[in-house]
Amino acid sequence: MDGEIYLKIKKGNQSALKSLCDKHLKRSWFICYYLTMSSGRGSPLLIKAWKKTLTEISASKNTPKEGFEELLYCNILKLYTKGVSEDPDFEDIPAPHLNEKYKRFEEEITFLDGDTKTVYIFSNYGNLRADKQAEILGLTPEEVSSLLKQANKEIKEKLPVPKSEWTKNVQLFTSLRDTSNSGFADIAVEPFLRKSLNHEVGSLFNKTVTPDRKEQQQMKKEKVSSRPTTSSTKGISKRNKRIIKYAVIAAIVIVVVILGIIFIPKIFGSSDTATSVTTYTVDTVTTGSVDTTISGSGTLSPISQTTLSTNMSATVTAVNYEVGDSVDEGNVIAKVEYENGETESFKAPYDCVIIELPVAEDDELTDASEIAMVMGTDGFTMGIAVDETDISTIEIGQDVTFTIDALGEEYDGSVTAISYNGTTSGSTTAYQITATVDYVEGVYPGMSASAEIVIESSGEGLIVPVSAVRTSGDDSYIYLAPSDAEDGDEYSEDEIDESSLTKVTVETGTSDGSNIIVESDDLEEDDLIVIVTITSTQTGSTSDDSDSTFGGRGDMGGGMDFGDFDFEDFDPGTAGGGMGGMNGKGE
Repeated sequence: MDGEIYLKIKKGNQSALKSLCDKHLKRSWFICYYLTMSSGRGSPLLIKAWKKTLTEISASKNTPKEGFEELLYCNILKLYTKGVSEDPDFEDIPAPHLNEKYKRFEEEITFLDGDTKTVYIFSNYGNLRADKQAEILGLTPEEVSSLLKQANKEIKEKLPVPKSEWTKNVQLFTSLRDTSNSGFADIAVEPFLRKSLNHEVGSLFNKTVTPDRKEQQQMKKEKVSSRPTTSSTKGISKRNKRIIKYAVIAAIVIVVVILGIIFIPKIFGSSDTATSVTTYTVDTVTTGSVDTTISGSGTLSPISQTTLSTNMSATVTAVNYEVGDSVDEGNVIAKVEYENGETESFKAPYDCVIIELPVAEDDELTDASEIAMVMGTDGFTMGIAVDETDISTIEIGQDVTFTIDALGEEYDGSVTAISYNGTTSGSTTAYQITATVDYVEGVYPGMSASAEIVIESSGEGLIVPVSAVRTSGDDSYIYLAPSDAEDGDEYSEDEIDESSLTKVTVETGTSDGSNIIVESDDLEEDDLIVIVTITSTQTGSTSDDSDSTFGGRGDMGGGMDFGDFDFEDFDPGTAGGGMGGMNGKGE
């Protein structure tokens, strides 16, 4: 995540939040709706995911490694897998619809169901890698890739694309999935949904509302107009008398509120208390290697691409191939006859695939008309942005693992170029590298892919979750599980005595953020260990979703009792400055 955006979110910067909504709200609404096929379930899913994402970023001590969009879509997937209840308040919100030219892709989603549909949506529209989805869904990356293949197969069978439409379909699919979100620009977000999201997101931050200039001027006018025109209370008009009456009442209320805020906590003590809840989860020690990686995503560009064009007006006399056909170097793709009687054969400049063929036999062409566009079968390249702290670990020839989203499979590639001319954004600088992968049949220019570069590998060792490792001074240790425990068991704090657990000292090694390599003579594969989780909670009279700690939800009259004080009959003209006349009856 960009460091500047991270800091703005931490500070609750409202313009930054608005910018995030402007960029990501429409696509995320599309994903939430088509996951659930219900506004009543999709809307709360959207709101909860946004709130969870911003809360996690705000609580993070360091800039998250992932971008905002990846964090958001991971949270949508996590919340969706846990189940989302129907909220009738949102059931009348219309479904989000793409521009008419993209309608086919909405139809594709409706043919799918279950995990196949989930993987298809998050691979193609959430741009989540197979390993990320696998971690959340409890599957292996291979199983996720298999589900994506199955989805593509079902779509191909139920909604086949004519060969003549392949190029157009690929271009549309690429533009829709592009991270600029331009393909979702036509989606309308219902004002009620946007307002509900703004309320939930806004409640995460302390926001002081300052009246604008017009409001300040109006308040100033009202203040001036409330002044009496003479010093005698007998000359006060009925209207001004009423204004003074309410002003005095407001002053009394404010005084009582202030006194309450000052003295009630001192007398009774604060009702809000911070408590912590400890839980224990049993996990298994495994063996394997932990890799430190750099990853990025982007679109694929062919290493070789050529457009064949006429050099004067001509008539097409032969077309020998169709879009999508593979052509060997030197084979004739099409022939034309020029207006001067000369003929020309347009040959494949290298082994290639035809990606555009806008002509047919007998077509009349003008000067510089396109005959065909071809791409070579020598491979694809993709640019990857690498953070300044990692660029020194990248070398030419380094192995790169590509995952091509449309196919859902991994392919081997390598780093072929490094640019040392960095681009600075905010407080961070990134450097562009180029990675190359061999030609893959069925892949076209502009298709999305992700790439992963291993910059450090631990080698074979014992692996435990990072959260299992505790520290005390310079020592790191792990708790062994009770003798009768089984993998996956959970204990509450009153079910286990932490002091009775066996503590094993370990040496820590490479970590990928989730897992870490450890060494210990007292630990081996399949040993059961305990992960200790401490959750801090706020308990007391204040509601979790309240906007104020006074009066439940900020209505200042809540909890106040003015007894028999008669506001309706109160007359400021008879108050005389003494408290005894406040009820207008001299009592």
